[in-house]
Amino acid sequence: MHPNLLRVKLKLVNIANIFYLFFVFTSMILEVRAADYHSARTESLGGAGHGGPVLSDSIYLNPSFASLTRIHSLGIGYLPYSGDVSGHLLNLSVLDGTPESLFQAGIGYTRREDVSLIHIGASKSIFNRLSVGLGSKFIFPNGTGDRITDGTFSATGILAHWIQSSFIIDNLFQSATAYGFYREYTLGTKLNIMGIIQIYFDPNWTPTLPTHQAPWGYQIGSEFTIFSDLFLRLGSYTNSNIPYLNQRGNGYGIGAGWIGPRLTVDYSFSRVTYPLSTYANNFNLTIFF
Repeated sequence: MHPNLLRVKLKLVNIANIFYLFFVFTSMILEVRAADYHSARTESLGGAGHGGPVLSDSIYLNPSFASLTRIHSLGIGYLPYSGDVSGHLLNLSVLDGTPESLFQAGIGYTRREDVSLIHIGASKSIFNRLSVGLGSKFIFPNGTGDRITDGTFSATGILAHWIQSSFIIDNLFQSATAYGFYREYTLGTKLNIMGIIQIYFDPNWTPTLPTHQAPWGYQIGSEFTIFSDLFLRLGSYTNSNIPYLNQRGNGYGIGAGWIGPRLTVDYSFSRVTYPLSTYANNFNLTIFF
């Protein structure tokens, strides 16, 4: 096929995809907790990282960041947990963040003990240092025939080479408050110290929580570059969402990640200290190209 015809065909396919995602998103509006899945990297950062998610993490933490990943990725995650309650979680994610597309998008499937979820995220760079994104989610409570839908809005700005920030509104329409999915506002900030230490600080506000719950919380984490391909991470959170338990609480995480040729391997150990006592091991394998 002639190169020009091939480029035209690809553009038409991308335009069709845009209209399809727009239709899906708007149809859901006519028809939910923030960051409904934490990868091993996110879990080890205490749930922080909204200001700089890596690979398919953007689908769940911050859809607008997909335009800044500039890569394809396919990831799988598994999280078993035990303590006061026990269970496991399985996740599969696909992301296309390549700049050649008219927009960047990803889709993820998560199977938890309480619900199954499908997330769709799409984003577009407005300027080189500013991108916006929309996310949508399908929630399928286990043991019922229900299907609930909601959405996410986010924007990310690269303020300087050492700082970037994002703003996220999750569960825009609060269509699943009966299952604990309340509208949450998060301000994510990433500080890059000489390319060696990355610091993340993400305060969150959930104003419509039941009156006996405090609306404010935060997540904070640090990532240390040991070698060019090896990272150590630690973080903690207070009054923030714990996705696999589907409730808010306090806790901490620690973990490591390795980046190889076209492959990342991540692990985290995390503990919830309030309101329950649980332990979780989180494993992730991601292929990127």
